Amino acid sequence: MANRKGVFIGAYVPNELKESLRRRAAAEHRTLSQEITRILTEAIHGRNLPAGSIDRRTPNSPSRRRGSDPFPRRRRDDLPYAPAEGKRGEDR
Repeated sequence: MANRKGVFIGAYVPNELKESLRRRAAAEHRTLSQEITRILTEAIHGRNLPAGSIDRRTPNSPSRRRGSDPFPRRRRDDLPYAPAEGKRGEDR
């Protein structure tokens, strides 16, 4: 007998649903049990992000910085803006 991690959950489902799940699992190189576990996990905990991604935003977070910052977008300690026209030629 295989060493199982978890508990058995039994459910009666239509045969066409089982076959659809089996085909999807095979297409993603998973077992039927792994595919059902993935679907249940996403249903309860939400979708997983792609590998390497970190979700730092909360569902009610404000819009991204560029949309909410007042113009001009400069930090307090930045040097003031000086146009480069004419100055480059005069300096040399």
